Parts: sequence; C-alpha cells; structure tokens
Amino acid sequence: MIASLALGCSHGLPHPPYVPQPQSALAQVTLPPPPGRVEQVPRRPSDSAVWIDGEWTWRRSRWAWLPGRWVQTPLGLAFSPSEFVRGADGRLWYAPGAWRDGTGASVEAPPPLAIANVGSTEVVNASGSTENTGPTLKRPSAPSTHP
Repeated sequence: MIASLALGCSHGLPHPPYVPQPQSALAQVTLPPPPGRVEQVPRRPSDSAVWIDGEWTWRRSRWAWLPGRWVQTPLGLAFSPSEFVRGADGRLWYAPGAWRDGTGASVEAPPPLAIANVGSTEVVNASGSTENTGPTLKRPSAPSTHP
C-alpha cells in the first residue's frame, strides 16, 4: 500500500487506453530510479479528461520528476506508461511514458489540462540516503533516454 501511495496511486482515476512499450523504446540508464514522489491530484477538469501518472524521467544523466497530469486523449492514440527492465546481465533499461499512434510510433503528448502538485522535499532511498535528483519538471516535454 505504501508503494502505491508513493507512486501517485491512480487506482480509480480514469486513464487513457494503454499499449505496451516497444522494445525499441528501451534505452540503457546507469542508475535505477529513486522511490516515487507523492503527488496531490488536482480536481478533474472535465468528464473526458484522463489521468497520466507522474514518473521519473532521465535528464542529463540523472532522474527528474515529471508530474502527473490530466489530459484529453487524442483521437486514435494510446499511452505507453514508463517501464524499467533489468537485463539478465544486470544492466538497467528504461522507456519513458509516451503517446503512440496506431502503428506504435511515438507522437507528441497532448498539453496538460491540470498538473499534480508535488512536494519539494528531498528524495530518500530505501537505505536512507538522499538521492541526487534533478528538479521537478514544470511541464511535460519529450524525455531524453540517453545516459
């Protein structure tokens, strides 16, 4: 239960259609993501708005938080939530959340209608150490997956 709260538990919130991440979206990263941030979900701006959970995104060789947000699902598009994969050799792979068209190609994200409020406290990992993270991003943009 604590993990779901830390990850911005979106149980019960309407979400867009989901599609899996293609293997080609995975890029190797050098550090695992920190624990999730706690977000305050703003009021749903319209009956047709859907919620996209906040996520860690790889920026300039460190993790930065991309806040959760309400958006309108563009016609014919689906969302691939971020994904982390540990390879058999121990390497870590990451694919950022992305909107995809019917062919699976990544497309520009719709503009946010409302963005979660995220605290600015330090991020502490399971061993009690403070994580060196980037800032909370002001608005969603195309994530960088290159270490």
